[in-house]
Amino acid sequence: MTSNPKLAVCSCLLKKRNRHNGENAEFRGLNQDWSESFELVEVCPEVELDMGVSSSALRLIKDQERISLINPENGEDHTEAMIKYAEEKSDYLVASGISGFVFSKDSPVFGLEKVMVYCGENQLTITDGAGMFAKVFTTLYPQVPVIEDDDLNDSHKLGNFIARVTLYNRWLMIDKTGWTEEKIQNFHSRNRKLLEGISKEMNSNLIDRSRHPDFIAIDYITEAQKYLADSLKSDIVSSEYNQKPEPELANI
Repeated sequence: MTSNPKLAVCSCLLKKRNRHNGENAEFRGLNQDWSESFELVEVCPEVELDMGVSSSALRLIKDQERISLINPENGEDHTEAMIKYAEEKSDYLVASGISGFVFSKDSPVFGLEKVMVYCGENQLTITDGAGMFAKVFTTLYPQVPVIEDDDLNDSHKLGNFIARVTLYNRWLMIDKTGWTEEKIQNFHSRNRKLLEGISKEMNSNLIDRSRHPDFIAIDYITEAQKYLADSLKSDIVSSEYNQKPEPELANI
């Protein structure tokens, strides 16, 4: 069994399978390169839910304030089933120790942002939606690093993602044995260069003895991940973290 960090990945990015429009969805870099450095965990709702249709063939349809996940060919509504699946699968993946998630651009299930939404009877489209699974996952677990497959081709975004995955993997290794005030301080000191701009409020929380260290630790990593995700506009990520994934990351 591999000891490499785990990354959840949309199934279509790992297999030589076509989307509903005939395009090959496989992201070869994940199969050929990343599989040597990470344990890739496939996530495939269309199989697990026996949907009988590719998730990319579905549509997000907005009726008043409600957004539903619909198969436009037969009108079948997969909203409730997908939300329930997403909640349960997200809990399972995080409990299993994933250090990040690679989502699929433009997917009504797995897209992180700018997903097409069809509105009203005229089916006018806007591109301000998020895939239903992706929305549930990022809402429940904002501390877990995420990225879309298209951004893996951008060296700056890729480097930022690897930095966040590396930091989160370090956090998980300590989290397995439970947190103490000393462990939090040591973690903060070790990663001070990467997180030097983290809020003063968060720094003060590190010495808040009125709260259990486990709660401080989860708040800290959530704030740290948000800070690093927002830092994409700068060169804040240091060279220690911003590297091509290597197998030894698992032993950090």
